[in-house]
Amino acid sequence: MDLPDNGAFQLGTTGIAFNAFTDGLSHTILVGEKHVPIDQFGVGWLDSSTYNGDYLASCTRAGGLGIGLAYSLREPEWKFGAMHKGIVQFAWGDGSVRSLPAGISPNILSMYLERNDGGVIPE
Repeated sequence: MDLPDNGAFQLGTTGIAFNAFTDGLSHTILVGEKHVPIDQFGVGWLDSSTYNGDYLASCTRAGGLGIGLAYSLREPEWKFGAMHKGIVQFAWGDGSVRSLPAGISPNILSMYLERNDGGVIPE
């Protein structure tokens, strides 16, 4: 799978300078809630230990580019999501924590996850 190279974090880098966030820090997601299916806590690759290094998928999530937020507590997919129904919390580049609705368009979510796409996010 080819991973996009315009997110807030990149494999194999020591960091990305704030001036590379040309869409603005307040419009870029840094970290989000990790969806784990309700019957899979601590089980398998979606919720294994963050620190063991066995599975990148256990401590990362995908979004945008056709991948929306988890809308159900039972979705067996590698997405952002939450146990509180209808919203998902994110930490943004400006230091704020804000939620997005679980039904947000994957295309709009992608714009928030990309630090330099130059797109204008619709109201």
